[in-house]
Amino acid sequence: MRLVVKLFIDRIPRLMDKNYKQFLVVAELGNISLAANHLGLSQPTLTNNIKKLEASFGVPLFIRKSKGVELTEYGVLLQEQALELQRRHDSLLHKMADLIERKTEKIKMGTGDAWWEIFVKQALQQYSASNPSISIQLEFGNHLKLMDMLIHGQIDLFVGHEIVGLSHRCNVTFIPLLQDKEAMFVHQNHPLLVNHREEDMALYPLLQVTPDSEAYLHLIENPQPKQLERDRQKVSERIVYEINSLTASIDMLTSTTAIMPYPMSMTDYFAQVNIVPLPLKKEGQKGTVGIYHLNELLVDHVADIKQQLILNGHYQHELKRAS
Repeated sequence: MRLVVKLFIDRIPRLMDKNYKQFLVVAELGNISLAANHLGLSQPTLTNNIKKLEASFGVPLFIRKSKGVELTEYGVLLQEQALELQRRHDSLLHKMADLIERKTEKIKMGTGDAWWEIFVKQALQQYSASNPSISIQLEFGNHLKLMDMLIHGQIDLFVGHEIVGLSHRCNVTFIPLLQDKEAMFVHQNHPLLVNHREEDMALYPLLQVTPDSEAYLHLIENPQPKQLERDRQKVSERIVYEINSLTASIDMLTSTTAIMPYPMSMTDYFAQVNIVPLPLKKEGQKGTVGIYHLNELLVDHVADIKQQLILNGHYQHELKRAS
């Protein structure tokens, strides 16, 4: 068995050659005649190709039976590895296409919902007005989801909170733009606005907008800051609404007594839909908002949108300081 694995690994650089593809079709259909018809080949040609593949490994891949063929243990192993190779090959083609798009001046960027409203939208509008020939793809999500997209080459950069405890293996650059602090937002008819006692906050549901997903926690080297935040909000002791849409979160906040932690900078935006911050004695958690990109040289058009984001972010920071 180990010999077969070694032989297969030695052949990985050939990617998905035709014999592997034909093998997968035969394995899926369990019949060489049907597979030959599906592939547009004659049955003798396909049979000969399978025999060549078996000879290259030195083991039988199929057991011939009266009604078709079945995989041997070697065939099962090859099927698993060939399917994985096929997935890797498809992923490579996708990444190549993405790279070509970026080289032909397409920007793929991400942002959190709050930063879109606060300054990213204006920055992108200004950039597009000056560069109408540049294509743009915009992704929304929380900072861990966007970080995962960044390190896998799916976006060029993103705007979000600085990730405390981020793994050094991510190999990214962070450019700080502005400081923000957390507020606790509720609907204007919330009971706590009438009889406000901070110790009663934990009695009401917590609404988390685009919360951290377990799928991305591997990006965190030091989980303690995230756990302390969960403890501070008493997540394990109360009803929690986890919603991956700001629009849906607003709807939920309007129709329930939930409390939503969110950047204080969104106060004016939320006021339009009768959502207001609770008056708290303690100042909310502070955080730094900025731009993340891979620790490498950016192509010109991506560097240009980065500079536009920096200008708009700093301008927003100065407006906050002046107020």
